[in-house]
Amino acid sequence: MSRAVMGCWSLIIFQLMFVLYDTVYAPIAMPVIENLAVMLRLYVCIALAILVLVLKSEVCRPVGREALLVATLWGVIGLAAWLAVRENHLRCFLELYALGVVPLVGIVLMQLRFVAALVLSAGGMVIVISVALSVAMPYAHMDFAIVFVFMAFCLFSLIASFRIEFSARHAYLMTSIDQLRLQDVESRNAELQEMACLDPLTQLYNRRHLIEVLKQHHGDAQQAKSGVSASQPVPPLPCLALMMMDVDHFKAFNDHYGHVAGDNCLYQIAQALQETLDREKGAGIAGALEGEEAALASVVRFGGEEFTALVAVRDLEHARSLAEAMRYAIKSLKLPHRESELGVVTLSVGLCVIPLSRLLEGEGMEDEVTRDMAVETLLSRWVDQADKGLYRAKRHGRNRTCVQRGNRHGKARAQASDDLRDGLHDGLDDERQAAQQGERQNAQHDEQKAELPDHRPPMGGAGLS
Repeated sequence: MSRAVMGCWSLIIFQLMFVLYDTVYAPIAMPVIENLAVMLRLYVCIALAILVLVLKSEVCRPVGREALLVATLWGVIGLAAWLAVRENHLRCFLELYALGVVPLVGIVLMQLRFVAALVLSAGGMVIVISVALSVAMPYAHMDFAIVFVFMAFCLFSLIASFRIEFSARHAYLMTSIDQLRLQDVESRNAELQEMACLDPLTQLYNRRHLIEVLKQHHGDAQQAKSGVSASQPVPPLPCLALMMMDVDHFKAFNDHYGHVAGDNCLYQIAQALQETLDREKGAGIAGALEGEEAALASVVRFGGEEFTALVAVRDLEHARSLAEAMRYAIKSLKLPHRESELGVVTLSVGLCVIPLSRLLEGEGMEDEVTRDMAVETLLSRWVDQADKGLYRAKRHGRNRTCVQRGNRHGKARAQASDDLRDGLHDGLDDERQAAQQGERQNAQHDEQKAELPDHRPPMGGAGLS
């Protein structure tokens, strides 16, 4: 459109030059308003100015705009030809030599497509040849000279149009090929990134993905701090729950049933954990993440028989209910385990609950690499706290969830999941709490063994597939 407007202004200048020429070489006694050529060219200038306004308003589609420009250029050529036929004056015949500028403006300056340029040139040639054959020229071979000059202008303009369009199409194809290659590279990189973050045995994300999840939560915390949360349609949840989960007596399971059965066991546990998290997430227990943010609520294989999850939660009870649901889901699988006290595969969970505000402790660091290192340092610290809860669960009889909380000075407090009281008040005595937990654990242990007295059939790895 900008090229078309520029071409119209060039035609206006071209017509004003003809106006000056007609005024200078007109008879001295003829007033300007009686000079038909001058008045018609001024009207053409006004029409071209209106055309500029029409082009800028974008009321025409590209094809219609191109057709309008071709018709306008034909009109400019036809006006000069009609004046030559009507006035039959040398001045008008000499103006025909300059008509080659019109297709030059349309083809080179306006950059009409080659097909449109060919139509423009063909129509112009018909007009000029018709004038040359219908009017007696004052000089011999003047008609041939006029046609030859106009044809030369059209020929060179068409060659330029062909080269311009060829170059534009070639550049478009090269750009398209580059875009396709870039898309292919990005797709392959995404696949490699997915493979790098995916555990091949359990089809869960690995610990590399855990760092990316924490970085995403860090970004959400930044947006929440500024009052904008683009990734979550609801207000961000105030806490993060980091769960470290370990299969109880898994080494003994491998020694008794074999490593193939151990792999099958890990796969079933992984699927049960992820399905439980998805189900609890749909029920509103694991937050309100949907779509692309669903990856923020995924189970991760941390290594060996250890699994972990970093999930946005409302509070400690919210996180504990989620951890208990996942622990119960593994026990409900009833995978036989001769070396376990309960006769089935169970899970111990260490839980650490962190406020989202702790993610902003490293704010003010402009370097992205430094921020990433700070996030990884925070993750290592929180994994260490969750590990302490996991070790406490192991020491207290396994198949339970223990909460480990730490303040800013690194002092930790813990609580077993079977304790129905809060137990996290600052004035609670840790030794008395541990004794009470031990009594409840022993009672629960006796009840669970009573449930499964003699239902532990010998079973090899093939029975777990």
